[in-house]
Amino acid sequence: MHILNNKLLAEKLIDMDIERIYLGNLSTVEADISLPLTGENGTVFSWQSDDERRLSNTGKVYRPPFTGGNREVKLTLTATNGPVTKTKVYTANILEMEYPFTLVSAHDITVYTKPDTLPDLPLTVVAVNNLGEDTMMPVKWAEVSAQNIKTDGKFVVKGFLQNEVTVNATVVVTEDENLLNPTAEIKKQIDTYSIKDIRLTYGSGFFAQQQRVMEHFEKEDCDSYLYNFRAAAGIDTKGAQPMTGWDASECNLKGHTTGHFLSGLALCFGATGNMQIKEKLDYMVEELAKVQEAMAQQPQKFKEGFLSAYDESQFDLLEVYTVYPKIWAPYYTLHKIMAGLRDCYLYGDNRQALDILKKIGLWVYNRLSRLPKAQRDKMWSMYIAGEFGGINEVLADLYLITKDERYLTASRYFDNDKLYLQMKMGIDALGNIHANQHIPQIIGVLRQFEATGEKHRWDIANNFWNFVTADHIYSIGGVGETEMFRPKKQIAKYIGDKTAESCASYNMLKLTGELYKYNGSADYMHYYENTVTNHILSSGDISGSTGLSTYFMPSCPGGHKHFDNEENSCCHGTGYENHFKYGEYIYAKDKDSVIVNLFIPNRLNNGEDIMEIAADAEKNSFDMAIRVDKLSAKTLKVRKPMWASDAEIALDKQPIKPQEADGYYIFEIEKGIITFRFGCKPYLRSCIDDEKTASVCWGPYVLAAISDSREYITVDSADIKNIVHNGNCEFELGNIKFRPLNKISDEHYHLYIKLQ
Repeated sequence: MHILNNKLLAEKLIDMDIERIYLGNLSTVEADISLPLTGENGTVFSWQSDDERRLSNTGKVYRPPFTGGNREVKLTLTATNGPVTKTKVYTANILEMEYPFTLVSAHDITVYTKPDTLPDLPLTVVAVNNLGEDTMMPVKWAEVSAQNIKTDGKFVVKGFLQNEVTVNATVVVTEDENLLNPTAEIKKQIDTYSIKDIRLTYGSGFFAQQQRVMEHFEKEDCDSYLYNFRAAAGIDTKGAQPMTGWDASECNLKGHTTGHFLSGLALCFGATGNMQIKEKLDYMVEELAKVQEAMAQQPQKFKEGFLSAYDESQFDLLEVYTVYPKIWAPYYTLHKIMAGLRDCYLYGDNRQALDILKKIGLWVYNRLSRLPKAQRDKMWSMYIAGEFGGINEVLADLYLITKDERYLTASRYFDNDKLYLQMKMGIDALGNIHANQHIPQIIGVLRQFEATGEKHRWDIANNFWNFVTADHIYSIGGVGETEMFRPKKQIAKYIGDKTAESCASYNMLKLTGELYKYNGSADYMHYYENTVTNHILSSGDISGSTGLSTYFMPSCPGGHKHFDNEENSCCHGTGYENHFKYGEYIYAKDKDSVIVNLFIPNRLNNGEDIMEIAADAEKNSFDMAIRVDKLSAKTLKVRKPMWASDAEIALDKQPIKPQEADGYYIFEIEKGIITFRFGCKPYLRSCIDDEKTASVCWGPYVLAAISDSREYITVDSADIKNIVHNGNCEFELGNIKFRPLNKISDEHYHLYIKLQ
């Protein structure tokens, strides 16, 4: 019995020590990995790499050369404590080296400044390399003479880049505000409905995914999400278990998932009205207020208003340009917390959340207002360490809510010339920059435009969306390979296991929805429908109420979805939110019409508009019915889907041919049932850089071929029309079986096939 007890104790100690191991973000490894040799409970660790050419047994990383491809290395941990030994395998994705290009030229710029004011010259400019690609490169400018800026006029400042390439900045000295800060009279034309007024209905994959995550939330322990915050403040952790992975006590990103959890609870309550979720939300906010107050009582450690799961040291280190992984994106983590509190106020009816948020916003303002712009610019240009998520968006939201100018000023402190300059110039130099580091910044820019009307902010957001959706997306709407944008018009070249990061689509959908409000173009909703149906819905675990999501969506032959329940990654966090946002853009409204954009089964009732959508895609057509019980507008517009080969439409069972305009069917109706039968045929979405590499689609769905082969499936393009729909969204072509990606769980699949 004594031996048995010793063994049981050793097993418990090993499990505790293994759980506390954190090796950093193994999905994108660029630096050496720190491998612990002992655990806190006496466990001894040893490590074995299956490819020491790329990752040594001591954690030394040797990145492959450019074009050598990223390499997955299996790292096996052997843990021993007394009589017990256990193993665990980690997978590290070692990134290839950045490509070695030669600069050949640079795009000249124009900068405006007031008299007696030094021009704000950017730290990076758009250059052209020997491959003909635009890329952002650092520049060193010649000194500006004080005499040149005394009066109105023009002069040129020369900048110096690598390879003896130079660039000219034409500086215009003027007092004309129309030149210094031009504005644009672009106003929102579209209103959207609150998710509180929309309830998804039983029977769709969207509803099922929403229910799974809600059930997961109902089981979650709020005190675990609060553990690191309470520990940082030095108050009782209430016996809770700390979190793991990116939220482990040892991790520099801890606290970010708590922010997503707040947003998820708020969105869940808004979308479902679940009072158990509301109780959890209120508890989380109340306890975070206590943490913020406890920190305020320790002015030697925390400045007024601060709230996080760690102290202010990471922010201090960022200001002296400390690199990742010694610090890990402190403003990114703070953004998640702030966004969660904003959402608790907006969707969770919690006023205390706004009070906490305002204090954090002033902490940000007070901290950054003492830093010169050049220092901030350098901070935000740092890889990972300087990543700040969409904190500029939340601060702009705070301004729009409170009208306190300090929040808008703080939002502008996060302006990032490395991204903004290329967008203002209308140049796509996105290749090889971190995708999801920058998409949220653009959402913030658009919110700033709403607050200020500054034309350059509209241009930045509008150009960015157009560039990304035209030249950077996979068939499912997702972007990025190993988290990075690749050079424009290069998709087939970067089909792999780590494509289409879920976070990036989460943010692209936010940006798409916000842009749509300004002009109501159906093009935004075509992209939105594709991405929400084929990436976001596909990203959630459909095996049960696990709350898990994919990080990347594999696009390679034999790809397989990975759901990690320990890592607490960024995509795990946005996955907490995604499945409660389906109602956001189903409906919209302009001055004359109620608009139906998405065909997700639901009921709408805001008192003024009462209607219901039912849809069925299990047959050889996509059938939809819209029952209108009450309509506050003159007309009802229904988006005409791009995937429909034809449409049979009836009003109260009588066939009709409605008017069409700008991608919408238009109905004059006060009450009644409109039915649609959209004809569906198999069609292809080819890669922009290789028409022979394509995804097979049917209706709104991207289909994946079920196969674990690592070689591409080859199909005669003429045979695509012969794909048979067997009902229940099962398709086949000969012996090849296809299924919508959002209905695939554990199977290996091919998102792309080769055409001959």
